Amino acid sequence: MISPIHIITLTLGTAFFIGLLKKLNLNISALLMLVAIAAAGTISASWFTAILSGAANAEVFTAGFNPPYSINLLMGKGEALITLLINLAGFLGGVYLLKSLKERGIYTMIIYLVFIMSLNVIVMTRDIFNLFVFMEVASIGIAGLVILDKSSKATQAGFKYLIATGVIAGILLIGIAFTYYFAGTLNIDVIQQASIINFKAGSIAVFLVIISIILELKPFPANGWGIDVYEGANPGIGAMISAASASAMLFVLYKLAVLVPESFLQIITAIGILTFVGSNLMGIKQSNANRLLGYSSIGQIGLLTAIVGLKPFLGAQFELIAVSILISHFFAKAGLFWLSGIVKKQNLKDWAMLRQKPYLLVLFGIFIFALIGFPPFPSFLGKWELIMKLAHSHHFYILAFILIGSFLEGIYLFRWLGFSIKMEDANLPPLTVHWNKIIPVVLSALGVLGSGIYFGTITEIAASLKYIPLLFIALLYVIDFLPVYVKNTVSIAGIGYYLYTIYPDLEGFKLIFGLIFLAGGMLTLVAGYFKTGTRKGFYPLVMLMFAGLVGLIEAHTTFEFFFAWELMTAGSYFLIIRGKKSMTHALSYMLFSLAGAYLILAGFGLAHIGQSSYALDILASVQSFAPLVFILLAIGFMTKTASVGLHIWLPGAHAEAETDVSPMVSAILLKAGVFGLILLMLNMGSQFIGSFNIYYALAWIGAITAVMGNMMAAFQEDAKRLLAYSSVGFLGYILFGLSFMSHLGWLAAVSLSVVHFMFKTLLFLAIGGIVYRVKTKEMYKMGGLIKKMPFTFISVLMGIIVIAGVPPLTGFGGKWILYNAVLEKGWFFPSALVFFAGIVAFLYCFRLIHTVFLGQLKDEHREVKEAPFWLLLPQYMILMVIMLFSALPNSLLKPIGAMLAPIFPEGALEWQGQLAKSGFGYWNGQVIMYIVGGIFVVVFAWLWYMNRNAQKVKQFNIGYSAERPSLPETTHFAYNFFAPYKKALGFLVSPLITNFWDSASEGVHAISDKVRRIYNGNVQTYAFHILAFIVVVYLIIF
Repeated sequence: MISPIHIITLTLGTAFFIGLLKKLNLNISALLMLVAIAAAGTISASWFTAILSGAANAEVFTAGFNPPYSINLLMGKGEALITLLINLAGFLGGVYLLKSLKERGIYTMIIYLVFIMSLNVIVMTRDIFNLFVFMEVASIGIAGLVILDKSSKATQAGFKYLIATGVIAGILLIGIAFTYYFAGTLNIDVIQQASIINFKAGSIAVFLVIISIILELKPFPANGWGIDVYEGANPGIGAMISAASASAMLFVLYKLAVLVPESFLQIITAIGILTFVGSNLMGIKQSNANRLLGYSSIGQIGLLTAIVGLKPFLGAQFELIAVSILISHFFAKAGLFWLSGIVKKQNLKDWAMLRQKPYLLVLFGIFIFALIGFPPFPSFLGKWELIMKLAHSHHFYILAFILIGSFLEGIYLFRWLGFSIKMEDANLPPLTVHWNKIIPVVLSALGVLGSGIYFGTITEIAASLKYIPLLFIALLYVIDFLPVYVKNTVSIAGIGYYLYTIYPDLEGFKLIFGLIFLAGGMLTLVAGYFKTGTRKGFYPLVMLMFAGLVGLIEAHTTFEFFFAWELMTAGSYFLIIRGKKSMTHALSYMLFSLAGAYLILAGFGLAHIGQSSYALDILASVQSFAPLVFILLAIGFMTKTASVGLHIWLPGAHAEAETDVSPMVSAILLKAGVFGLILLMLNMGSQFIGSFNIYYALAWIGAITAVMGNMMAAFQEDAKRLLAYSSVGFLGYILFGLSFMSHLGWLAAVSLSVVHFMFKTLLFLAIGGIVYRVKTKEMYKMGGLIKKMPFTFISVLMGIIVIAGVPPLTGFGGKWILYNAVLEKGWFFPSALVFFAGIVAFLYCFRLIHTVFLGQLKDEHREVKEAPFWLLLPQYMILMVIMLFSALPNSLLKPIGAMLAPIFPEGALEWQGQLAKSGFGYWNGQVIMYIVGGIFVVVFAWLWYMNRNAQKVKQFNIGYSAERPSLPETTHFAYNFFAPYKKALGFLVSPLITNFWDSASEGVHAISDKVRRIYNGNVQTYAFHILAFIVVVYLIIF
């Protein structure tokens, strides 16, 4: 093995060599620089792999003596990993800065080499004075590299960096001097044995050393100078500060933490949490890209600082947690800084120019999701383990603040991603990408993806994850250049094959929802054949969502379930944001989903307390805080079912989505929340807070959701928003039925889930076809389309009959069962709201059919054609199933009832053929179908006979009082259709909830704006912040 000392000799020797040969060709000098850093990285990598394989740590002693008479370097597993990351960042950063370094000459290359060398020594040294020396060398190197950028901001940033680090260095030197005085040595290991923290003077000396290291990590609020450096520095240098320098200093804090007592570790944790939350809070109002990355970098390092402080509580999982989050930060933040240098635009909205090079947008998305902690990135595993350990050790406040900080970070990162995907880019200059700048970005993306997969293979909890769906998604990316019909066919075949392979293992609720997710996915994809071109990026995103959905039904552990939940969220977000005016709606969806996911994560964490397994059935034996666990998980799942208060993301997301995406997110995606609630209720059973039944509250939430959703639907002018709000109302029925915890209640809820999938797919495809033809979603601009689009009219007519719960179709059966469940349960007050909601449903059903199809045809629609065949085909396939279930209701209800019988044995329906009997009455769907069908045939025949010779009067073939007939727009009343009802009851649907969330958002932004004003750019103020920070922490400790 090559001695670790040669990391120093190679880099320092190369720096001297190219300095001595000043007239050496710049290209050769740059090549030598990169070779030296690559060689140093190779040494680190060889030691890392060797130590992982069982080799002993390596110690290097200088001057031929042992400590304390020499400086010793240690190459252990941690040192090997961090120096490997530093040298990797140094090499990729050198490639990225190649042109800039050559333009500024050999001396800049020397500074760069010395900077990388000093970071390696900082990590390996066991001598605190040696640490001080090379920290100063690194600080001078960073300042020099920043100032060499020749802009006023860079000069100011470099000056502030020198002043701030100079103050910190002074404090550190004082601490080192007193530590040496009390311990008689500068060696970290010997100082630890000296136990100087047992008396106050020694504790203060160690405090000064540790607080100086913490200040180098730029803690909140003493970090204004660091933010200015990130903003003013060249993005290539910003990447090195964020990825390499911060990693080195974090490791220094880790190795010096052995010198302090547990009480000081708690202070380190508090500082880290404050930094994580505070930096992300201030980032919300930021519009400058590099400054925003600075806030995010400091926030992430704050989280890692807190993890160092939490080491005693994290136990054996400390390394996994710290390394997985650090590696995600390392690759993602470096990649984002390098992307910033490619874009060369500081305003976040200008990053829309990434769409000129779609692969850059993909890379950007990878880094954003890695930072937030989505699968399959290593940060997902790290945050999962962190939350589990915090819950297990009862650190609930820390757990809450970490999730809050993560959510705040998600706000500005997803807003930034939304700008890049959807903002106008017509006036932006062309984007030029040089080879040396894109290579580090691509390798960073591959690094964070590869490390995520690697962590998944080496950890027991993630070993059971199935990556086959993700490989299929990768295949779709590879063939993304092919036409729609090819990729659509491949996608349908892929889902079909996967359903075929897992179908024998599906039973009970997993079978029902598996068919909704997979068979429903195939059905909605059939509609995609009406599209032309290549539809780039669509199919991998669809498969990502369906991979998450199928993962939910295959999950056996809470980890697998949460992994699938996050995949589903990521895929559905990208599908929603593809809509033309969907940027704000997609952000709203993502933020509600993110908050819901964190509640689910917290709930799983609390459920795991006292458990030795991550199996889903631990929910059946929660040992602590069971009502809280239930509430957290229920609210998390209800963010997907869009229960009242959590629904504001849904109308815009569904209405603005593409024609075939709307049924996917409305008819299929929402069922993920229903499935989650079913799993929760099955495992945890009845829950009480004192004597109060939580399920009674859920019944009220479901009832209010049903009423408010249906009323808001009735007052919509946009046809797709009407359908979206109707989904809110219908999901309220389902939640209401589930809350009964009875056979009839669940029979109604589960059957209505199936029915909702069918009619919502039907109606969204039908209305989507109309919008595709008439080019508007506003219903008052339609009218008279019954003859132009008769097949679509039949679909919509059948769909609204199902929604309204009118005989003879399936909707009536579901509501009949629900009413029987109400009589059995006796919860009459919330039930009254549900009955009222059913009446309101008639209003929007009538409005939809009347305003779109009846009345006079508009002039601009005289040449409108029927909807495309591929949109009609899945509609009529669904109609066939609806007619089957309506004529033979026991084909749907009886199997569900049999599945529910072991869970709720009392109150089951008795079946005699198609006749269903309950304790309150009976219903025969087949007979009703015959009666209604017979009446329809008789009436239709009579009308046809009576009108067989009637003269057909065309639209304008009329006249009265010698005047011309009115225009269709004046004779077909559709705008503000229910004005009297809105005047009487409109106050019930005033946007109070939307206003609440808007006010909450504005409040958070206002707080962010106020807090960040402490950073005024004045270096004297920043120096005061540093000193004040030291004083405050000292007073807290001592």
